[in-house]
Amino acid sequence: MEERLELLTEQIIHTLLARLGTDRASSSKPVKCQVNGLIPGTYTLSMVRINPKELLLQELVSTKTRGNVIFRSWTFRKEEKWYVAGMEKLGKPVFYRSIGQDLADLVRRNDTVSAVEASEGMYLVETAERAARNLGVELPSDYELKRNGLYPKSIRFLTKHSALVAVLLIAVGIGTILGLYALKIGSIESEMNKSVKAYTANIDDQVKSFLDDTEDEILGLINDVEKNRKNFEFDKRNAYLNVQRLAEELTRYTPARKRAYRLIADNILQSTTYSEIMYEMSRLPTEEYQARIFLATNRQSVIPLASFTPAIPGMLYPVRVDGENNDGRGFRITDGYMDRRENPLGTGGSSPHFAVDIINVSNIAYVSHAGEIIREGNPPGDVVAVAPGAICDTGWDDGYGWYIEINHGISDEVKALYPDAERWCSYYAHLDEKPTMALGTKVEADTLIAHIGNTGRSTGPHLHFEVRIYHKNGSYRSGDARYDKINPYPAERQEE
Repeated sequence: MEERLELLTEQIIHTLLARLGTDRASSSKPVKCQVNGLIPGTYTLSMVRINPKELLLQELVSTKTRGNVIFRSWTFRKEEKWYVAGMEKLGKPVFYRSIGQDLADLVRRNDTVSAVEASEGMYLVETAERAARNLGVELPSDYELKRNGLYPKSIRFLTKHSALVAVLLIAVGIGTILGLYALKIGSIESEMNKSVKAYTANIDDQVKSFLDDTEDEILGLINDVEKNRKNFEFDKRNAYLNVQRLAEELTRYTPARKRAYRLIADNILQSTTYSEIMYEMSRLPTEEYQARIFLATNRQSVIPLASFTPAIPGMLYPVRVDGENNDGRGFRITDGYMDRRENPLGTGGSSPHFAVDIINVSNIAYVSHAGEIIREGNPPGDVVAVAPGAICDTGWDDGYGWYIEINHGISDEVKALYPDAERWCSYYAHLDEKPTMALGTKVEADTLIAHIGNTGRSTGPHLHFEVRIYHKNGSYRSGDARYDKINPYPAERQEE
């Protein structure tokens, strides 16, 4: 059995790697299939290279009335050889000892899809028709009802005529009893035979009529589904609410999945076509590490740092890549300046976040199963002074980890913006190690002062950056001085 599984795995991995090439993600062309032997749909292979030694493959079945269904989901890993690390069928895990038949079926389906993709002209038509039969999928009715909340019209039709079905069953029973009774009573045998034949003929006509009507009803239902789609706004709202509900059902120990689901729900609400809704639904991550990859690389979940103008005139960006210009490129704001923010560690509650959290996304290779960001050679980034000044405070905080504060004094520009200001300072937290610069050390703008780290209560390597305006009526206290925290980047740059 192990040799057979290895052979089948080698066959499917060879095809997946050929499809992916140098890309991280790819998918096959949608190929016609039949769902439950009747409903037309499409079958698609979607694959993602999680890292060089891990591949994710999903078999997607789509119909116009049901949308996308993940038929099977496969995880392949490589140690000495590639092997099946996990497999789910219709959302339920399958034990390793039971995957042989499904793996053989996957190889067969993959060969069918490849044959369709390689066909041209009249051969494409013939191959596609055969594929529709070969790629048939059976979806349990309880799964479909749970997923869509639909009650098929054909079932409603049978329910409506349940009395006729009951009459048919009773009639057959009565006919059988009368037939047996007629054997015992010879005097009425002939009359009973005529009666039963006539009754049976009548019943046969009724059954034939019932079946013809049912077939017409089902064909009519299929035609109606093809021609008259459900109200788009209703379907979009329903999909949005379902994804929001899934997000709320996730526990606090899966904060990345919860956040990704909410983001995808918002995208669904902004969709203008069914294709956009299906695309967003197909991106729902099933694992926490997949959600972290989604959030770390999705353009809508983070804000490019280079697109913002600083609050203090002439203030540089607090981060840069070693050897490159201080232009904010390659860095993004993952959490901005806000009055209320849910606890990012998933422990519940919310609090103000009068700062910005900045992450380097220019060299992320992937995110491990444990949620650790794996980078391609370079560190998370340098922390630099945003303006000339002097080190006025360094140390450790249980929440912010290692930190540095720089006093930039006061200028006419700052005084014009904040008339009560006595001085302004910049604050850098979650640094990678204990600061080595002594108090009073003078620094110039863009001077390297530390490296981005993950110390304190942190969800991963990033810089917590604040701009503080010191004045006598400030809301926060530092020793005998008081200050307020202002938004470091309050506005986006205007395109020239």
